[in-house]
Amino acid sequence: MLEQVLKILKENQGRYVSGEILAQKLGITRAAIWKQLVRLKEIGYEIEAAPRKGYCLKSVTPVSGLHPLEIKDGLHTLRFGQVIYEQREVDSTNRWAKTLARENKAPEGTLVIAESQTGGRGRIGRNWVSAPGLGLWFSLILRPQMSMSALAGIMLLTAVSMAKAIHQVTGVQVQIKWPNDLMFQSRKLVGILAELNGEIDRVNYLIVGIGVNVNHSESDFPVELRNIANSLRVITGKECSRRFLLQTFLQEFETAYDRLLQSGMADSLEYAKTYSATLGKKIKVNLGTGRILEGEALDLEADGSLLIREPSGESLRIYSGDVIEKSDQETLEE
Repeated sequence: MLEQVLKILKENQGRYVSGEILAQKLGITRAAIWKQLVRLKEIGYEIEAAPRKGYCLKSVTPVSGLHPLEIKDGLHTLRFGQVIYEQREVDSTNRWAKTLARENKAPEGTLVIAESQTGGRGRIGRNWVSAPGLGLWFSLILRPQMSMSALAGIMLLTAVSMAKAIHQVTGVQVQIKWPNDLMFQSRKLVGILAELNGEIDRVNYLIVGIGVNVNHSESDFPVELRNIANSLRVITGKECSRRFLLQTFLQEFETAYDRLLQSGMADSLEYAKTYSATLGKKIKVNLGTGRILEGEALDLEADGSLLIREPSGESLRIYSGDVIEKSDQETLEE
């Protein structure tokens, strides 16, 4: 009902709509309409009330443009983002999403989002700085009907979908550092962390956590990150709509995900190869088990895995790991 009241007010933005008309259109009492208006004001919408005129929506977006009401407005998906859990601050959206998935409180495509995280994480336990109001910090709950060995494709698919969304919204063409980081001019723009629960032959749930540096200025990054982190604002010189970027990603990802489950990921694989920041490079791969591989990144396989050639000449397929160019100054222990 809250969404319906907001929809009518938005359709008449700048004009007054009487409580009587709202009640008639929605088939509820004027008292019930008043309760919905109070809730909208609490969320942060500026609604002006005038005697004998009714109610007028003055501001379209509340203080947080990432409120579920705003995310769903204009979102064209069937599942992804249709159920939303949102808070101003959490320790980690991935941890919250895992709790929801474990307790069977969230269908596939559930979006878990926060304005800031106090304990955001990257791969191999690295911290992810998640400042309020500047980026996108969210997780998606997936329940793919596939074996655990096939999940490398979903990770690559996530990166490709976000890369396409960024290009659509800003015109910026990013590169994909396997398995799923997005880079621009060798500085990190997007980090993706996947955590799963399942058995050898099936997946119970997969949590895909995504952090996007959107409207950070250089000074918003900690000093130690300013040479290795990037943001869309730094790249383009202007602010980007976090809501529109999120909606575009959800639409891209749902389409690609459904195609993957039905017929594979040929289109996304070709995109990942075209804009790869990894292929053809001499690399080190930290497998997260204490084992480190070295070699040349040769190709991306049909399942999203990375094919490398070791100094011995032997070729290996890697399904997950942290990739570092051998020329990078960054150490594997960072």
